[in-house]
Amino acid sequence: MGIFETVLDSVFLVVGPCAVTYSIVSTVRTRRFIRHSVEVEGEVVRLERSQDRGRYGYTYAPVFSFNSAAGETYTVTSDVASSPAGFSVGDSIRVRYDPADPRDARIHSFFQTWGAPVLTGLVGVAFICFACKDLGFLHFAG
Repeated sequence: MGIFETVLDSVFLVVGPCAVTYSIVSTVRTRRFIRHSVEVEGEVVRLERSQDRGRYGYTYAPVFSFNSAAGETYTVTSDVASSPAGFSVGDSIRVRYDPADPRDARIHSFFQTWGAPVLTGLVGVAFICFACKDLGFLHFAG
């Protein structure tokens, strides 16, 4: 194994556990949010296109509106963007929001709710496994 592979494996052994830790913290925070939030109907009112055209093109964040239990209307831009857009204007959606701060609202779908913790956790575990395999800590049959 060359120096590049050794350095890369070392980076993976640092980044992997950090990603898994982020995933765990994000999961705990998301579960806490779900326990304390209220679920209502909402609607996608527009798609916010990213300002930078990255390597894979633009990303689109859904902007949605909903009425709180108090009858007030809120419009929120999702923190989660995708390419291609995961929603269309006019889509009916489920929204969860914090009654103490209705601007803290999220579209209640699997990807919007659990995408970050799941993806970072999978990447972290993969990094750890690849690094450990290359460094001789894991042996796979084959």
